[in-house]
Amino acid sequence: KKLVQAVRAFVQTELEPIAEAQDLAGDYPELELRQKLGAAGMMAIRMGPGPWLKFVGMLGIKIPGDVQPDDFDYFHEMLTHLEFARLGRPGFIDSLGAGWGISAPAVFHFCNDQVRQTVGAQLLKGDKWSALAISEPFAGSDVAALRA
Repeated sequence: KKLVQAVRAFVQTELEPIAEAQDLAGDYPELELRQKLGAAGMMAIRMGPGPWLKFVGMLGIKIPGDVQPDDFDYFHEMLTHLEFARLGRPGFIDSLGAGWGISAPAVFHFCNDQVRQTVGAQLLKGDKWSALAISEPFAGSDVAALRA
């Protein structure tokens, strides 16, 4: 309940006032908004449970609702996405990290510690943005269709 209340408060305060205008304009989120998302823990929790949650405490970021990293699970992630969905602006919501949420976990799963501590930290704080880009002649952007 505390997680939902914290995420809802953030969404209502920081996102609702700008969601419609940015969605209709097709604006990309500014650095300041990405940093607000990062500082509030929203970037990390929208990726679900994973090794990145261990980093948030080291960066001074708290998981909303005071959920501990070891207790955060996919149900918490789902509740977070539901609160964002209440905005009713899928384009705006996706601009806040849909591609980022696919690509950033790769940094924590496959990169060395130095990259995790530099690039990973910048991603979680909203200072940097990332995207997943894969293309093959026979698969296009269908990652599941890639062949060795």
